[in-house]
Amino acid sequence: MAALCIGGWNLSSQIIQCAANFSEGRDTWICEAIVDSARRSSDAVIADYSWDTDHNRMVLSLLGGPEAIRKGIFGAAKRAVALIDLRVHRGAHPRLGAVDVIPLVPIREITMDECIDLSRLVGGDIADGLGVPVFFYERSAAATHRTSLAEIRRGGYEALAAQELVGDCAPDLGPSRVHPSAGAVVIGARGPLVAYNINLDTRDTGIAKAIARKIRSGEGGLIGVRSIGVWLAARRLAQVSMNVIRPDEAPLRAVFEFVESEARKLGVEVAESEIIGLVSRKYLEGASPELLKAKTFKPTQILEYWLDRVA
Repeated sequence: MAALCIGGWNLSSQIIQCAANFSEGRDTWICEAIVDSARRSSDAVIADYSWDTDHNRMVLSLLGGPEAIRKGIFGAAKRAVALIDLRVHRGAHPRLGAVDVIPLVPIREITMDECIDLSRLVGGDIADGLGVPVFFYERSAAATHRTSLAEIRRGGYEALAAQELVGDCAPDLGPSRVHPSAGAVVIGARGPLVAYNINLDTRDTGIAKAIARKIRSGEGGLIGVRSIGVWLAARRLAQVSMNVIRPDEAPLRAVFEFVESEARKLGVEVAESEIIGLVSRKYLEGASPELLKAKTFKPTQILEYWLDRVA
């Protein structure tokens, strides 16, 4: 296969996927400024980005080699730390920092261990260059109690800001207090994950929370699904918001049909669903966007759209 060069990056070389999460989804100027900083800082491909006013959150998907990802993320993080103030931030999604989560996923010609090494370098850049505490999670975790993002983020920015970061709460890198406005950041290498939300045609968040409890792995639901039920004020709908952390065992069609079935038992229909960021084609097998009611889904959100292109 011939190589395709996008923004100076050779698509036949090492490829890492980074779906960085930022705690801003209402001020479009700030969102665009963060994306622009990533674009100007490196030749990583800006494969996708989107923001949500209810979650007050943006996800920026980058593809590139280790150095391109490192430079692009630092450029975006520097801009986010300068522009986002968590002291006045409110949203439906849990968050710990202005730059909330930086996951690194090996895609092509690169190992998990190399992504772990890169996470240490990215963490050092942010801790030393921006004065923001850094916690490593998933495969990069230095301690077993730091593996889970939910555990690290428990209580959110407010809980972390109220204490000195010492003992079990001490960050892996950076100062022993959260950054006053930017909080802290969680960074780590991990396997594939699909961020998937299903909006219900109801204002009853109790229904969304009940379905979220049922689908969660360990509670009689699907393996590898983490979920919460939230209220979308701007859309006046309840939502089941999910991270599918084992998409090989819980493809999106199975997730959609589970939620749809449980909703109908409670007298509610699915209004629409949304895939956030990139998704591998194999996790969509047997499920068209129409079947999933994924009205805003774009072909460029398929990971292989980028990997399969040729000059």
